[in-house]
Amino acid sequence: MPRFFSVRCILQFLFIASVAPFLYSQAPKHEVRAVWISAASGDWPRSNDPAEQQRSLIDIFDVLKKNNFNTVFFQVRPRGNVLYRSSIEPWAPQLAGVMGKDPGYDPLEFAVEQAHKRGLEIHAWFNVAKVWGSEQLPQNPQHITRTHRNWVKLTDNEWWVDMGIPEAREYTERLVKELISTYDVDGLHFDYIRYPSEKFEDWGSFSKWSDGLERSEWRRNNITAFVRDCYAIVQQEKPWIKVGSAPLGIYQSIAGAQSTFNGYFGVFQDSRRWLRERIHDYIAPQLYWSIGEQKNPNDPDFFALSNDWVQENYDRHVYVGIGAYRENVLSEIREQVITTRVEGANGQAFFRYENIGNVISKIGELYAFPALFPVMSWKDSVPPNSPKNISVTAIQNGALIRWGEPDAAPDMEQPIRYIVYRSLQKTVDTKRAENVLAIIPASERLYQDETSSDKKYSYAVTAVDRAGNESGSTGKTVTEAQSLFSRYSKPDTGFELLQTASVGTNGRSYVSYELSKRTFVTIALRPATALQDTVIVRQTKEAGTHILSIDMNHYPPGTIEYRLTADGSTATGTIGSR
Repeated sequence: MPRFFSVRCILQFLFIASVAPFLYSQAPKHEVRAVWISAASGDWPRSNDPAEQQRSLIDIFDVLKKNNFNTVFFQVRPRGNVLYRSSIEPWAPQLAGVMGKDPGYDPLEFAVEQAHKRGLEIHAWFNVAKVWGSEQLPQNPQHITRTHRNWVKLTDNEWWVDMGIPEAREYTERLVKELISTYDVDGLHFDYIRYPSEKFEDWGSFSKWSDGLERSEWRRNNITAFVRDCYAIVQQEKPWIKVGSAPLGIYQSIAGAQSTFNGYFGVFQDSRRWLRERIHDYIAPQLYWSIGEQKNPNDPDFFALSNDWVQENYDRHVYVGIGAYRENVLSEIREQVITTRVEGANGQAFFRYENIGNVISKIGELYAFPALFPVMSWKDSVPPNSPKNISVTAIQNGALIRWGEPDAAPDMEQPIRYIVYRSLQKTVDTKRAENVLAIIPASERLYQDETSSDKKYSYAVTAVDRAGNESGSTGKTVTEAQSLFSRYSKPDTGFELLQTASVGTNGRSYVSYELSKRTFVTIALRPATALQDTVIVRQTKEAGTHILSIDMNHYPPGTIEYRLTADGSTATGTIGSR
C-alpha cells in the first residue's frame, strides 16, 4: 500500500482519540443501537422448551433495555422456514426440534409484545434468497426446495432462489405481505437479498426473461424489482413500517477496500439504488472489519467504508453494522462507535447477540443514556400532541411521574412511546441526551424514578410517534419533586383515589391514593379466577399521598379487581391484565 494511506490511518486514530471525550459529553439524543438476534446461528432459541424460550427471550430484551440499546433485528425467516405462524412456509426446526412442528405458541407475536413493553423497536429479519445451507435438501414437504424445486439452485453447497424467475419473487413477496399484515413489527429487515456469486446457474431464466439486458444488469434489476414491490406492499398495508436491509459492507471497490467480492459487481446488489429510488428507509451495511491500513483485499478499512456509506446516504438512514464476533473488531469497538458518530451515521448495529456481553463491557459510557430513534420525516412529519396533566409525587423510594394521554395529532396518530426527562435545572432541556431518563411504551403513563430521593430534580414528559417525531413539553410538565416530600393536610373529606397504573415492564402495578387524615386502610385484590379477596394492606396510614406497589407476577394473568376502604368509604377499580 502507498505510504500516504498509512499516514491517513494514523491521523484517523488521532482524530478519534481527540474527539472521544467531546462525544461522550455530547452523546447523540437520536441514535439507533441495534443487535441482530440470529436463530440460524444459535442466539435464540437455545432450547426446544416453549417456557424456556420465552424466559430466555425476556432475559435478552431486559439486557438490551438495561444497557440502552433500542432496536432488535429479530430473525423470522432463517432458511426457507419461519418463526411465526405462516400459511406458506413451515415452522423453523430451531423451535420444536423438527421443521414444521408447531411450538405451541407464536414466537414472533411474543417477541413483538415483549419488545414493545420495553420500548424496543423490533424489525423482522428476513433472509430472502438463501433458503437452505447444506447440499442435502430438507425433508419437510412444505419447504420451498420441495414445493418449487425448479426455483432453487445449488451454489457452493447452499440452495438459493433464482430471483430472475418472476413467480419466485412473487412467492417471496406474498410471504412479506403475510408477515407485515399479521404482526405489529416496527421494521422489515432484509438479508441475503442478492445472488450468491457470479457463477450462479441461471442461464435458463436469463434466456427467458432478460429482454435483451446484459446479464449483470438484469440480475441487479431482479433484486431491485423485489425491493420495489415489497416497499409498495408496505406502503399499502402499513406505511409506518420501516424497510431496510443489511447489504455487503463494500458497495463497490474504493481506496481502502479493493475487494472483488462487493455488492454491486460480486453479488449484483445495487443497494444504493434502493436509497436513491426511495424504496428503502435505512441501510445497515456489514462493515465487519477493523480500522486501518488494508493489508489485503480481505481486510478493508472500516473508517473508509463507514465514510463511503454515510456520504452516499441519499437522505436516508445508515446504521453501520459492526462485527462484534471478530476479536480484531472487538478490541477497537469503542473507536468504531465513535467513528460512526464522527462521520454522521444514524447509529450502529452489532452482529450478533452472542457477543453483546463483550460489546457492553467495551463501549461503557458511550451508551450511558437512552437514545431516541432518529426521525424519518419522509414517512411522517407531524409530531404528536403533548401529554396532559403531568404531575410528580415524591414517594419513599424516589418520585412518581404521572401524565395523561394527549389529544390525537392532526394526522389522528397517537404516540407509540413516551420520553421521561429529568434535570437538576429548574427548566428541563429536552434537547440534551443526558436528560433522557426513560423511554417507555404508550400503554404506560406512569414512571417511578427510584434514583431521585436525595436530589432536587425537575421532570418533563414528551410523546413520540412511530416515525420518531417528538411532541413539545407543556408548561406544567416540570415539577420540583423535592418540595413534595413534606406531608400536608387537606380538609377532612376522607380519601381520594388518584390513579391506577396498568402492569408495567417490571411486572408491577401501582395504586396511588391520598388521605386527608390519619386513618385505617384496607386494600384487597381479587383476580378474575378467584372466589375470594386477598387482603394486601390492613394498617393505619398517615395523612398524605401513598403509592402501593403490587407485584403482579404473584397473580394469574387477567384483570384484577381491587377494593380500597378508608374512613368508612370504599373505592373499587380494576388493574389491567398482563
